[in-house]
Amino acid sequence: MTVYGSEQRDIVVPAIKKYGLDFIEVGAFSRLVKARTYYNDLAKKIVIYLGNHKIKVTALNPYVMIDDKIYQMPISTEFDEDGIWVPVKYFFNLIKDISPVPISYQKDKSIILMVKEGTNVHSIITEEKINGYLIRIATFKHFQSSELAVRLIGGWLYLDIVGGIVDTTRLSLLGSNKLLRKMIPVQFSESAQLSFNLRKKIERNDVSISSSENEILLSIRTSEELPEDILVDLVSERQKWLIDKIIIDPGHGGKDPGTIGPGRLYEKNIVLDIAKRLKKLLVDKLGVEVLLTRDKDKFVDLRLRSSFANNNKGKLFISIHVNSFPHRRAYGMETYVLGTARTKEDKLLAEKENSVIKYGDSWAPYSDLSNENSILLAIARNSFEVESQNIAARVQSFVKKDLGTKNRGVKQGPFQVLVGTLMPKIYVEVGYITNNRDRSNLRKKSYRQKIAETIFKGIKEFKQNSESQIYGSMGSSLNR
Repeated sequence: MTVYGSEQRDIVVPAIKKYGLDFIEVGAFSRLVKARTYYNDLAKKIVIYLGNHKIKVTALNPYVMIDDKIYQMPISTEFDEDGIWVPVKYFFNLIKDISPVPISYQKDKSIILMVKEGTNVHSIITEEKINGYLIRIATFKHFQSSELAVRLIGGWLYLDIVGGIVDTTRLSLLGSNKLLRKMIPVQFSESAQLSFNLRKKIERNDVSISSSENEILLSIRTSEELPEDILVDLVSERQKWLIDKIIIDPGHGGKDPGTIGPGRLYEKNIVLDIAKRLKKLLVDKLGVEVLLTRDKDKFVDLRLRSSFANNNKGKLFISIHVNSFPHRRAYGMETYVLGTARTKEDKLLAEKENSVIKYGDSWAPYSDLSNENSILLAIARNSFEVESQNIAARVQSFVKKDLGTKNRGVKQGPFQVLVGTLMPKIYVEVGYITNNRDRSNLRKKSYRQKIAETIFKGIKEFKQNSESQIYGSMGSSLNR
């Protein structure tokens, strides 16, 4: 596919044609518009940071999440070893109004038009910070410091860009306007000038300028000290993200025995024992508060488990289960996060575990999650995906060494108990009751203790890493 725009006349980017439509690889598109991305290889999901907006695209999925809203394209994305491919026509319809880079698509010629030809300054975004403002000016070239100059005259901030080329009819100001009343772009023969009309009085030494390959940054300080209410908010925000309360969910219980093995070996009893052992480790060694969705052999409805976790403001949700499979050779431990099943085995497992709704008083509350599209919507709204993947990977990293069993990895599935849980959450399958070796181990208290210790180590690592990032990111501001 050919792209016209920026400083280049003719750019060829990877493209495929399926179902009579042009598809473009998301990474290639992101590089065209100079957007930052985050790719989760495990979940096959990419996040594009486009201006002030965040766009989430998932492989083999028609749903696109823009900020907090979910949109559905008429056709799913494609996926191969090169990446995730989006149907250009429908994807551009979703993002054309939020893109800081003007883009359009000519279907008949399979051409993408991007920015007025010859421009090298294409968007301006303002961001309000704790003690000032940041003006991000996106560019298609790296302007050296010698090519940039800032002046303050009569309530106006002028930025001169030697060699800068702007489209004065299209360039506009995006984002917060608490500092700036307006912006006027001016094109001279050898430079561009961006004129910012200020709402607040600032001094020249309050303004600093820097540049990178595709951005000019104007940092404007408006406060020397952080306001007391901001400091209080920062402390409160830090407390909110501390992992100080963990909800453990021993699967099944009461009239729902779960998987049953020879010799009256019930899943519900195994997981309750592991949950109690894990709770003791967490309380004794990490000093966190731990609540169990059930602490005895009783039945708890799936939705009551998630609402219990939410109402008690848990910071982590750990659901513990025992697996089974027709092929007795299957063994080992695996951890699931919320997602669409990737294999037939994962789909069958989710269906089996979700079938616990038959033990409830009514199936009606689950009717909205009875089809795949509703499950996908619930997954798309999942705002703790990265954290859940992180803790799952950490738990699994100890399996081989500590348990001496097969590490079956991190997987994903549409488990009902995870759908409504508003926190990082994982679904741990600690072994296969249908496998002779696993079943023999699961009977032993010593092995169940080792399972609890394995999960504990994963939680401990996740907690330490998460909290070090929180303190690291907030510490400098709090200590000012």
